[in-house]
Amino acid sequence: MKKNIALVAGGDSGEYVISVNSAAIIRKNLDAGKYNVFTLLISGKKWVFLHDDGKESAVDKNDFSVLHNGSKITFDCALITIHGTPGEDGKLQGYFDLMGIPYTTSGQLACSLTFNKYFCNALAACWGMHVAQSAKFGKGEELTLERILSKVNLPVFVKPNKGGSSLGTTFVKEKEELLPAMNICLEHDDEALVEEYIEGVELTCGVYRRKGEILVLPVTEIVSKTEAKFFDYKAKYTQGAADEITPARISEELTLQVQKTTRYLYEKFELKGVCRLDYIYSKDKLFFLEANITPGMSERSIVPQQAEYVGITLRELFSDVLEQAMIK
Repeated sequence: MKKNIALVAGGDSGEYVISVNSAAIIRKNLDAGKYNVFTLLISGKKWVFLHDDGKESAVDKNDFSVLHNGSKITFDCALITIHGTPGEDGKLQGYFDLMGIPYTTSGQLACSLTFNKYFCNALAACWGMHVAQSAKFGKGEELTLERILSKVNLPVFVKPNKGGSSLGTTFVKEKEELLPAMNICLEHDDEALVEEYIEGVELTCGVYRRKGEILVLPVTEIVSKTEAKFFDYKAKYTQGAADEITPARISEELTLQVQKTTRYLYEKFELKGVCRLDYIYSKDKLFFLEANITPGMSERSIVPQQAEYVGITLRELFSDVLEQAMIK
C-alpha cells in the first residue's frame, strides 16, 4: 500500500525560495509507485496544502491533516526540506513528536543544538574538534570595536548565530567594517557570531543512514569565486560562482580523516536523515565549521552531487531516507 508523504517546505527565513526549489526537485524524484506525495508550505502561521492545480487549502494543525478531493488525508511521514526556522531548529520536530508523526530529519534536541552555531562549536570542541576562535553578541548589547576585538582578531566572519545559506554573513578585514557588518547580521538574527577567519581548503561531506547503516559520502572541495571570497549565498546559488569539486583534490589520508570525523560527529550529535558537515583544512589541522541538518536538494546542491558520484540516484536517496524514518 502506498504511503502518504507530507513534503514540508517554505519556512520563516530568507531561504524560503531555496526550500521551495528543493521541494520541487524532491517531488520530481520521489517514487510515485511507493508514495502519494502532498506538498505543504509553511510560512509563519500560514500552513497550506498546495494542490496540483496551484490552489491552496489550509492544513489542520490539530492532527496535521489536509482535505483532498473531499477526503481527509493523514500522513505516514513528513519529509522536511525547510532551511532555517522552523524546520532546522527543532520547532517543527517538536510538533511532529507531539503528533506522533515520523519525520526525515534529526530530532528536536539535535536540531536545536546544531542550529545554534556557538553551542554546536562549543560541543564539537569538547569532543576534540578544532574550531575557530569566536565570540557571540546579542541584539541590544553594547557593541564597541574595543569590546569585540578584545575577544577575536581580524579578519573575521560576522554571521547570524542561528541561520543558513550565509545570509547576513560578512567577511571583515578592516576594523571600520566591523560595526556595519554587525548591524547587517543583526537584521537576520538576534545573535551575531564573530568568528576568526581560517585560511585553508574548504571541504564538506554528506552522510545519512541507509538500510540501518551509516553511509558517509565522498568529500567535496569548495572554491568560491565571488568577491566575498567564501561560500556565501551568491556562491551557493549562482551558476558558476563556485567550483564544487567531487571528489575533493586532497590526499587519501585527509579524505579518510574527513569521512571518519563526519561519521563520528553524526553519531555524537545523534543526527538522523541526510546531513552535511563543513570543514576547513588549514596548517595540517581539520577545523569543524558547522552541521547542516536539511542541506539543499536542488540540482546544484552538494549532497546530490556526492550521492551521484557513488551511484546513488536521487530517487534512491529519498527512498532510503523515508524508509529509515518510518522504521518503528
